[in-house]
Amino acid sequence: MSNIYKINNKKFKSIYFSINFTIPVNVNEISQYSLLSAVLSKSCKRYKTQKDIQKYLYSLYGANFDVNIEKFGDLYNIEFRCECINKQFLPDNEDVVNDILHFLYDIIFNPNMSNGVFDLDIIQREKEFVINKIREVKDDKLRYGIRKSEEIMCQGEPFSTYVYGNEEDIKSIDNVKLSEKYKELFTNSCITFIISGNLSGYEDIEDRVNKIFSDKLDSKLDYKDLIYNKKLEHDNDEIIESQKTTQSVLTYGLRIKNVKDDDFYKLSIYNAILGGTPSSKLFQNFREKESLAYTVRSRYYRFKDIIIIYSGIQKENYEKAKTVIEEQINLIKEGKVTDEEFNASKESIISDLKEWNDSKIALSKMFISNMFATKNENLSLDDMIEKMKNVTKQDVIDIAKNISIEKIFFLRGDINA
Repeated sequence: MSNIYKINNKKFKSIYFSINFTIPVNVNEISQYSLLSAVLSKSCKRYKTQKDIQKYLYSLYGANFDVNIEKFGDLYNIEFRCECINKQFLPDNEDVVNDILHFLYDIIFNPNMSNGVFDLDIIQREKEFVINKIREVKDDKLRYGIRKSEEIMCQGEPFSTYVYGNEEDIKSIDNVKLSEKYKELFTNSCITFIISGNLSGYEDIEDRVNKIFSDKLDSKLDYKDLIYNKKLEHDNDEIIESQKTTQSVLTYGLRIKNVKDDDFYKLSIYNAILGGTPSSKLFQNFREKESLAYTVRSRYYRFKDIIIIYSGIQKENYEKAKTVIEEQINLIKEGKVTDEEFNASKESIISDLKEWNDSKIALSKMFISNMFATKNENLSLDDMIEKMKNVTKQDVIDIAKNISIEKIFFLRGDINA
């Protein structure tokens, strides 16, 4: 099967299986796929309850399983993932890999359905779980500020909707609608199976997968054809929202224009210089020098060509905070980046990349992220590190000129501390 990818590293003792369904979605479908992933993660025909699942995995020397949801820009990804020990490290070389593969097959393709539909009680229970996840964001004001900034920066695009969906949409889903969405999962998605970890003794792993899954994992869509960034036009504006809270949150949404191949590396270092590391301009000036925030960071969104700056401030510092943030953005555009700032930022990014080698999950995430972002399944971690090393300070200054402020969001806390 052409959509099985292996990342072999003998430094690990275990094997990580990641089956990804990557789906082009509209805004309304995100809630449906979010609820579907929750329902599929808790039971199947063979293992009726979460307790049954945990009991079975425990019998396989403590194997792990969960279902992860995320967005690659405007694409939605449901990942079924399992981890188990390589037989070389088990008593009598006991091999549990086939058991894990059969388990994943049952979870995905033999769901807990009667007469072709999910049980209403199961759906109601998982609705409560998903709604609680949505409400958690509202309770954390910094997370809420970031989420709100993502929403207004990408209004009308699937990325603007939270990964768990919308509370009202979740409430309206019935078992018939969800069962239909389950069937669509296999016809509307790009399927990618990544096997990462110590594959010593498993030279036949692809044959095993093919024997158990047959053609079930044949992808109906090619990853090279999927568009992850819709790029709708948005106005520049400033939005202020008041809440009865002592916290205030200020975010800036920056738009990156004319993004080219390999700009990812320049933008990663730009973001580190701006606010991605403790040595960044925002951290040193906004937080340490001016004492304007208890926290301040910037986040680069590879799949959306945006950067979001977020900070927790006192409401009376609003105007001063805006001035200092904009000063730091302009300093990079003007080329006022010291060698110390540039080198520290580059070294921090490269160090983070090297750490990915210490995690089977990180290597798998890196692979699928690069696959969709670059349309290249052969880009290695060493390639990425080399490309990062080749970025110059002038590269960063030049790309800074393609970055502009598009949205300012201020969550004003109206309760005095």
